Amino acid sequence: MSELGDTTAVRRQDGPRPQEVSVTLLGPLSARVGGKPVGIGSRAQRTVLALLVLADGREVSAAELAAALWDGRPPASARTRTALHVLALRAAFRAAGHHGPVVLGGPEGYRIPAGTVRADVGTFDALVTAARDAAGTGAFDEAGRLYRSALDLWHGPAPAGAGRLWARHLEVCAAWSGAELEAGRHRQLVPALTAAVRDHPLHEQLRHNLMLAQHRSGRHADAAEEFRVWRRRCTAELGREPGPAVRALYYTVLREAPPAPRRTGPGPAVRARVAAAQLPPDVVAFTGRAAELRSLDTLLTGSSRAAVVTGPAGSGKSGLAVHWAHRSAPAFPDGVLSADLAAYDEGPAAAHALMGRFLRALGTPVPEDPAERAACYRATLARRRVLVLLDNAPDPAWMLPFLLDGGPGRVLVTSRRQADHRAVARGAVLVGLGALPASEAAALVGRIAGEERCAAEQEAVRRLCALCDGLPLALRIAAGRLAARPEWSVGLLAGRLADERRRLDELSLGGLDLRTGFGRSYHRLPAEAARAYRTLALLDTPDVTAWAAGVLLGVPAAAAEDLLERLAAENLLMDTGTERYRLPGLLRLYARERAETEDAAHDRQEARDRAGALLFGTRGGERREAVRALCRLAGAHAAQERFARAAAVYRQVLRLAREQHDPAGEAAALLGLGELAAADGHFGEADRRLRAALAASAKADDLALTARAHLALGRQCRTLHRPALAGRHLDAALRAYRALGSLPGELAASEELALLDTEPSLNLVPRQAVR
Repeated sequence: MSELGDTTAVRRQDGPRPQEVSVTLLGPLSARVGGKPVGIGSRAQRTVLALLVLADGREVSAAELAAALWDGRPPASARTRTALHVLALRAAFRAAGHHGPVVLGGPEGYRIPAGTVRADVGTFDALVTAARDAAGTGAFDEAGRLYRSALDLWHGPAPAGAGRLWARHLEVCAAWSGAELEAGRHRQLVPALTAAVRDHPLHEQLRHNLMLAQHRSGRHADAAEEFRVWRRRCTAELGREPGPAVRALYYTVLREAPPAPRRTGPGPAVRARVAAAQLPPDVVAFTGRAAELRSLDTLLTGSSRAAVVTGPAGSGKSGLAVHWAHRSAPAFPDGVLSADLAAYDEGPAAAHALMGRFLRALGTPVPEDPAERAACYRATLARRRVLVLLDNAPDPAWMLPFLLDGGPGRVLVTSRRQADHRAVARGAVLVGLGALPASEAAALVGRIAGEERCAAEQEAVRRLCALCDGLPLALRIAAGRLAARPEWSVGLLAGRLADERRRLDELSLGGLDLRTGFGRSYHRLPAEAARAYRTLALLDTPDVTAWAAGVLLGVPAAAAEDLLERLAAENLLMDTGTERYRLPGLLRLYARERAETEDAAHDRQEARDRAGALLFGTRGGERREAVRALCRLAGAHAAQERFARAAAVYRQVLRLAREQHDPAGEAAALLGLGELAAADGHFGEADRRLRAALAASAKADDLALTARAHLALGRQCRTLHRPALAGRHLDAALRAYRALGSLPGELAASEELALLDTEPSLNLVPRQAVR
């Protein structure tokens, strides 16, 4: 796809066989053809190549490429200049000896076909996945080796156009050091982590791991000083306190707890973290949630032994659980066992690994057999008044193996996913979190950014809270930015957040990032639900019904409702309880980002066209108007020769019209399908569709549709050289258009009759063509 033409789309099949193309992205970009370097001349060409390789076969629109090349401000000549960069890339690969197409043009942009290029990022991803699998089963020696192999593939910072790869590199650095710590190699880890923290001073997980390695190595003073340095940077540069995990480790260091013992025996046993059995520090400036705290208090006064706190990412689930645990600490004299389950896989193996970690934290020997370990866990906790806090569970059902049938212990779980019947059946207290009320949201911002400052700009504070969707995490990030920038007004930050293209970027501060939490929920979705989430985000309406979602997605209403329920279960969509589902602003922006990344430009435009054609509602009149609007959309597709899209929309209209017993809508859809079939030479199908359309229009008592059906059938019969039948239909069309006072229709019917009178009576269409 190019203003200059795509000369590589068609190749002779008898030419030289293309050689293997390899591209390195884990460092300065380079490309080779059969071992020979490709001379890529400019930074812009490298950016284009990096984006196309990372797309993994998906077409990247010219607009996406231009946005990356010109930092979101492409010039008017961007499409032509992008096409020139693509041509230069093609020439470079040809000069290196590659005889087949590498970069292909498409309807909206460019792509590198899947399998054409071997990229080192694929090897990196495979190693990281294997390492995570090993860590999830407690095989930390193997996990550390695999993570190290993945990191060794890097030979410098990521190239332009692949900046997010570098963020993944840092994530893997943190995961590698965590696996090494679990394997007991803390002394060897200190120099590498010291260098990593020096290079990336604002990465909190790396700093936490360095402190833990120093502490386990007996260097308690160094670990404490590392925390003090980090705290100064946090308050000065990020406007917030260090995270709870780092603070908890610091308090342990101050008590000079002995380092965790070195492993002496073989096997994938899970080591205990020093702070595993300690209550994390309370949340700074915790605000509101009085009703939810009272619900959790029933763990102390009622018969419930477990509670599940659910809500979308950023709704403050962890903060509520930790704050309640601090309030209720006297009720648990044996302490708190806590774990962040974001680092664990699902399944029995991960649960047994975590049980082993808890048992070690309680000073209990850990049986190797999983069944014996579970029995030991239940027996040990049956005698302890302890709170088990499972944070960030991928599913509330994670708590089931940790529940106790008796004893004074309690289990508290937080999860982004709604609780299902299993939690309810076990009598768990269910606490759902959403947005903070406006007054509490404003109070939270004031407590962090300064109450006098916010009191002077109350309207700007209300606007900022609305742009943050009332989510505590977003509010804390925004307030932290204000605290770090005293020269900013609240209105200035609210203005920056008002730009939807940069809002999620603005709501990122240090280790706090909304995208990470949203992504954990999104990546759990099956493919169809993920597509539905991305497509719904293209709507500009606040909510949607299952019927309207079915129209947008091109599926029956029942299937659409199942998809909406799945999204609501993952807290990516809100069920309002009125047969409508709402997609809040920040979740909508994240979904649009995913759509820009994962969906082809023409698919996004098709979804926008459908969205523009819809009028949402539940009353029959509104639904019928939506059917008419979709017919107009299909007609527009046909007029622009997008026949496949037109047929798809007409088929959907036909299904919708029949569902709601709308004969006029059915007639319009059948007419459209019949006309498309006739234009494509499928005369038998066209004849069936048009006759059915005539019957439906008569049932609807719609003279305009009847006239159009007679005219289409008259043209069809004239094409098939059936003059008598054609004449009857065209006469009927002429009479109907005269009754309607439609001069264009009357002229069209008259022209067809004139053509019928002048044509020779020859049957040029073979009878077997009429099927």
